Amino acid sequence: MEQQFDYDVFLSYRHKNLDSIITQKTFHFVESYRLPASVRRKGYKDIHRAFRDTEELPVSRILTDTIDNALRSTHSLLLVCSTDTPSSEWVDREVSTFIELGRADHIFPLLISGSPEESFPPSLKLVPDIMDRVMDIRTPGNPIRKMIAKEDPELLKIIADVTGCPLRELQREHALRKTRRFAARAAAAAAAFLLVGAVSLGLMHQARSYRDQARAAERSSMQMLQELTYSLPDKLTGIPGAYSKISGILEENARQINEILLLSTDKTAARYEVAANYEKLATAMGVLGSYTDAADYQQQAIDLYIPLCEESGDYAPLASAKNNYGNVLNAAGRYEDAAQAFRDAIALQREIPGDPVTLAAMLSNAGANAINLGLEEEAIACFRECEDLLAGADDSDYDTLSTRAGCAYNHGALLYRRGEYTEAEALLSRAVEAYDTLCGRVDSLQNRNSLSRALSGHALCLSDQGRYDEAIESYRQAISVSQALAVDEENTDAMATLADLYNNCGVCLNTQGDFADADRYFTSAAELRGRIYHTTGTASDGAVYACALLNTGENAFKAGQYERSREQFRQGLDIFSQTVGQLGDTYASEYYAWASYNALIHDKDFEAAVDLGIRAVQLQPGSVLANINLGYACLYAGYYEDCDQLLSWAAGLGGGVADAIQLDLEIQSRAGLVSPHTEALLDLLP
Repeated sequence: MEQQFDYDVFLSYRHKNLDSIITQKTFHFVESYRLPASVRRKGYKDIHRAFRDTEELPVSRILTDTIDNALRSTHSLLLVCSTDTPSSEWVDREVSTFIELGRADHIFPLLISGSPEESFPPSLKLVPDIMDRVMDIRTPGNPIRKMIAKEDPELLKIIADVTGCPLRELQREHALRKTRRFAARAAAAAAAFLLVGAVSLGLMHQARSYRDQARAAERSSMQMLQELTYSLPDKLTGIPGAYSKISGILEENARQINEILLLSTDKTAARYEVAANYEKLATAMGVLGSYTDAADYQQQAIDLYIPLCEESGDYAPLASAKNNYGNVLNAAGRYEDAAQAFRDAIALQREIPGDPVTLAAMLSNAGANAINLGLEEEAIACFRECEDLLAGADDSDYDTLSTRAGCAYNHGALLYRRGEYTEAEALLSRAVEAYDTLCGRVDSLQNRNSLSRALSGHALCLSDQGRYDEAIESYRQAISVSQALAVDEENTDAMATLADLYNNCGVCLNTQGDFADADRYFTSAAELRGRIYHTTGTASDGAVYACALLNTGENAFKAGQYERSREQFRQGLDIFSQTVGQLGDTYASEYYAWASYNALIHDKDFEAAVDLGIRAVQLQPGSVLANINLGYACLYAGYYEDCDQLLSWAAGLGGGVADAIQLDLEIQSRAGLVSPHTEALLDLLP
């Protein structure tokens, strides 16, 4: 049964001059607010009662019975926040009590001065999604009249929460109310002119009022749609299951903006809004894993920007749209198409002076895509130019630091893949530090996701240098962050990050011989990757899912679970074989390396293992996995010189690799794989 409340809203505030004045105005607005008739007809009920204490209460850790009872019987808490608020233990206790009641998602801060960090009480800062509900009426100099003027549309957020009426509907009706009031005043003015007697003059003013009314309605509608296109999607992203709702809102926006475009007095501005809306829609579809739809919407945005940019001579929006298109195509596994989109974006951006940071970000994206195509030298060239462009740039600028972090992560990930662990660790450490700083500035899903990825890459380097305890600690810290993000199963990016962390932590435990704990992590990674692949159906997600299954199978082999291992290898290679033809050399090399190992440990077909291993190394000569697996095949096929050369090279990359090879040889021996050269090989390893 739904809980009944005595109060709709509880107003908590400091009894300071500005805070009290704003609270009084807010109290009267909330209690006197009446839902529009069109909303009431749908069954939504007006707010009937609000609570605020009118006297300064003594500081106490125990709330009075009156306040405590009011909090327990209130639907939503409205907290007036100023720079004076954090010093009030009383206000903080009211907030913490509301949180303890399990109603943290019904707390709405009204920010009147200072930043959230300066003005939020300690308990409020513990609410993870509180920034999504902030009602901001800050105005330079704190002029009360201007602050009150900004308050009405902001307070619609808590009105929507209490009444259950969708915020979008309240915003639309609020804008229409303002338009109708304007029209009424205009009509009254026209009537007054007519009474004075100048009929022709009155008609002229009346016509002007109709024109102004139409323009006001258009501005009101466009302002509302801009809020729904820009602010609302960004604020909803922290809510699980929100992306499908966002896409619905944006699709409706596209229809409404197109209708406005037909009547608009400023068709150029309306066309820009259509394009921007399509870009947001592409982002939402990308997060949902609907990459075909995402690419279609992004292409529609590009088609709109081309003539607009040609008319204005400003090609920055088109360059940005091309870059975003490349990101969508990259996520879809269409790497060749993505490469062309990035080339187009970079060419346009090079012609735009004075913005090296944006060009650097595009180069970083192009480099990450080149890795997927197996074009490592091209990728490194992109990263180096990116770093040159950012040399000397001010990291206090958010975009600069974000671009620097992304470039460091992508470059570090490539060097790790090539076995250059020392250089990779330095870059990934830099990325971790930068993303940690960014999270401190803006605690967004994207920044936390990026921090988890960077921590994972850094932990990989630690693991492969034999620093296992440090690596596992880093993994578990990153996993705790990512698990909260991956609660939203619509957010395939967050799920993929968590899957990577599970997998990599499993690899680290596997290397140490902790196969039981490793199996739990590998199994969790495979489950997540399977769900992502079945959602998106892309070749790249299929390949990554296959690798997760193969890691599970390799771990089962080490644990002596040979039949389970064989089945995991069968499933993984089957999925991999269906996708590898659509991907670049990097994935193809990985597929042949795994196929080589399967032929070795399960089929005991050593010559086939050598042939498959050679194909893997030919595709990616610097791949550690390919060289090690070919080395094992050569060991049992009798090609000892090749074996020594391959495995000595790999072992020389770092202590972790040498340890892993030694453990593999012990496991292979227990499985019946024996070579007279094994002892001599072990003597060669560092």
